[in-house]
Amino acid sequence: MEEAVIRTALEAGWKTNNDAERRLARRIPWLVDALDSRVTDGIERALLGLDDGAKVGDSLADRIRLAVANSDGGEWGEAVTLSELEEQAQATEDPALWIPAARLHARANVGREASARMALSDQTLPYVFPGDLHPLMVDVLACGDRVLPALHVDWLRKLTGWLVPAMAIDCGCLGMWFWPILTVLDAKKLNRELQSMSKKAQPPGARGLAAVYAAQLGLALDPGPDAADRRVLALAVLGNSQD
Repeated sequence: MEEAVIRTALEAGWKTNNDAERRLARRIPWLVDALDSRVTDGIERALLGLDDGAKVGDSLADRIRLAVANSDGGEWGEAVTLSELEEQAQATEDPALWIPAARLHARANVGREASARMALSDQTLPYVFPGDLHPLMVDVLACGDRVLPALHVDWLRKLTGWLVPAMAIDCGCLGMWFWPILTVLDAKKLNRELQSMSKKAQPPGARGLAAVYAAQLGLALDPGPDAADRRVLALAVLGNSQD
C-alpha cells in the first residue's frame, strides 16, 4: 500500500516537496534512482544522497541543510564549524534552523553534549509561552537520545510533559526533531499529544509526521486523506523496511 502511494505520486510528476520528504526518500534506493533525473537543485540532491552538494549554498539555511545532508550520509563535520552554525542559528530564533544546527553540533562536540547534560541535571522547568521554544527544549532535542536514558523515570516523565508542546511545532514545519528521541521519552504523554494533534487543523504533511511518530510508539494514527500526509507516512514506512 505504501509503495503504491509513492508510485502514484511519481506518476503524477512528484519529485519531493520539502526536506523531510527528501531525507525520508533517501532511505529507499529504488526511489532515489527514480528521482535522480528529476531533481536538479544541488542541496536537494545532497539531501537525497545523490550529490555531495559541496559547491552550493551560501545562506545560513543552506549551510545547515547541507550539513544535515552530510550527517545523514555519516559525515558530521568539524565541531568548530558546527558550533558557529548553532550560534548563528540561535541568533535567528528560528527553530527550523536552531534545532538541527544544535543537534549537528552536539553530535560532533562532546562539550556541547556535556552542557546539555548539566542543564538537564537541574530538575526545575521554566515556564514557556505557548508556541515558544526554550533553550532547554533545544538541549533535549539535540542530545536527548544520549542524555535522557540516564535520568530518573519521574523526572523524565515530568520533562516529557513539559516538552510535548514542541511536537506540534516540529510536525508543523516537518522538522523531524523528535524522531531520534521518541523511544527515550514517556510514551503515554507523547501519545496523548499526538492524538490531540490529529483532531486539529494542520499544515500539509504535519498529520503524516504525527502518524509516523505514533507508529514508532505503537499507536495507530490515521494521517487523513491529504496526499502530503499520506506520502510522509508512506516514505517513513518504506524507509523503515529498508533498515
